[in-house]
Parts: sequence; structure tokens; C-alpha cells
Amino acid sequence: MKRAIAGIAAALLIAGGPAAYAQGTLRIGMTASDIPLTTGQTDNGGEGMRFMGYTVYDALINWDLSSATKPSGLVPGLATSWGLDEADASKTKWIFKLREGVKFHDGSDFTAEAVIWNLDKIIKKDSPQFDPRQSGQGLTRIPAVAAYRAIDKYTVEISTKAPDATLPYQIAWIMMSSPAQWEKVGKSWDAFARTPSGTGPWKLDKFVPRERAELVPNKDYWDKARVPKLDRLVLLPLPEANARVAALRSGQVDWVEAPPPDAIPSLKAAGMQIVTNAYPHNWTWHLSRIEGSPWNDIRVRKAANLAVDRDGMKEMLSGLMIPAEGFFPPGHQSVIRLPRTGSAGAGT
Repeated sequence: MKRAIAGIAAALLIAGGPAAYAQGTLRIGMTASDIPLTTGQTDNGGEGMRFMGYTVYDALINWDLSSATKPSGLVPGLATSWGLDEADASKTKWIFKLREGVKFHDGSDFTAEAVIWNLDKIIKKDSPQFDPRQSGQGLTRIPAVAAYRAIDKYTVEISTKAPDATLPYQIAWIMMSSPAQWEKVGKSWDAFARTPSGTGPWKLDKFVPRERAELVPNKDYWDKARVPKLDRLVLLPLPEANARVAALRSGQVDWVEAPPPDAIPSLKAAGMQIVTNAYPHNWTWHLSRIEGSPWNDIRVRKAANLAVDRDGMKEMLSGLMIPAEGFFPPGHQSVIRLPRTGSAGAGT
């Protein structure tokens, strides 16, 4: 049954009081069980990208993360512009004009050759820099890509398998690592992971697997509006929800994600700042459809779908969910409203 039977998640962030940032250091209790992969293409899903992707690295196209009240759109990143090659009748060739003067954290230049090198690291298994871990995280993000080449020092052509308007959204997932740093550390991704080099607004300063990562600002970052104002960012893996709350209460961290809903009233009473926001992350159940399963009967699926008390679940979760009406929150820009027909909640 692919229709949601639970609810659409609400992002939840909790921070300590203003004094927590007096020293210029922000300590974050992550839901991840380990520090996300530091080599460029992060693991740990979206959280890995938030904390070790968009901090240390850039993509050719970035997400506009400047607003918490409206959906994020695409903005120029390491590419200043992109679009279809007007001379290409097949509508499959895209031209990316790269930002000039950008340097990796190690001081090397970002150029078109660096883009080709980074695409090879996740696509071409016979390339020296191919990395199975990064390929596993990044290859499925760019299913449209068929070929690519450098036209000149600051121009890249990427061809798709067929006309595909979603290529810019796909490319926004591919982070650019430094080829020069990889060479410097002995052409080893394990060594690179300890001293990574991207072009992002943060630099990795200290790294202890499964324990902590500490980042410092990249004062020379090309986008001056995104140069960090903090002195240091500390990431601490705390996968257990109650442990995150305990760390927040004791002053071990300043900011956590996703505390237990039943802890919210006491956290509010303690003066914590709580921020919630809806996003289209739908917790769904996929029920067995093997031969002989009762779920093969659409009447059973409909009955189960209608039996879920979504409003009751919202109350149980202290209001920190949105009862699902589909795969997106009501009113989301991706939702197309159709007239209701037949019985409500008919799952397929």
C-alpha cells in the first residue's frame, strides 16, 4: 500500500538559550550514528548533506537555503549559469559556465577539469579516482547523465540520455572534491577523508570517527553572504533521542534535531527555543504483496487505510506531524488538487 498511512514529518530543531553561542562555537547533536562521509558525496541521507555536504563542499548548482518559510529553489553555485546548447537539435546537451577564481581549501584552482574528475570519481569504474562509497551515494542522483567533457577552462558540457529538464536538480546533489588534495595525500580516499578539501564555506579542522567533527570558517569563501559568522561548528553523533535531550539539558550541546515529542513541554518550560517546519518526508508503510497475502485484496488495503487515526497520531506526537493526504503536505507547491471521487483513502 503506497499511500501514506501515518503522516508527513515536521522538521524539529531545538536550541539552548542565547548564552550558548557566546563563545562563537555551536555544538550540534545529530541524529546520525556516525560522522557523515567526509569525502564529498556524503552518506547518512539528507542529514549527511546538511552537515558534511553543504558545509565543506559546493555543487555546480546549489540550493537556496536562505529562507525557512518558503521552498528552496536552485541558485548558481560553482556554475554561474547553465542551459541547453541552442545549437543542439537533440536537446540533450547542457552548457555550464563555471565561476572563475574559486579555490579549493588546499589552495588549488577549481576548473572544468576538476568537474570532469569529480564526475569520473562516481561514474567511471576504471578511473584512478573512482570511489565505490561515493559512487554508491551519488550515481543514483544523476540518472540522466550520459556523457560530459570540458570545452575550455571554465566551460563544461553535460549530455543526457534523452531530453531531461530535471538535470539541474540532479547536478545539485554532486559535490566537488579537490583533485589536487587527493593527489597530495597519496591518491587515497581514506587519507582524503581525514583532511578533505572542498570549496564550501566551512573547512574540516578535526575529525574523530563516531565521536565528533569540528569545522572552522572558510574566510575566503566565494559567496561572502555565506561566510560563517561562528568561530567553530562541532558535530556530535547522538542517534538516541533521549540522549540528545540529556545532552541539551546538561549543556553538552547547544542544538539538537528530533527530540522525543513527549519531551517538548518540559523543554519549552526550560526556555529552549523550538523551531518546527513541514517538509515532504512521508513515513509510509509498504505492506507485503506476496502470493496469498491478504493485502492483495484492495478492499483490505482500503479498510486499513481508513482505519488509521491520523489526527490521533498527531495528538500522540504532541502536534509534531501533519496528517497525510498524500505524499506532500497540504498546500505544497508539488500538490495538484483533483476532485474527490469514490471512497476516501483508496490505497493502491
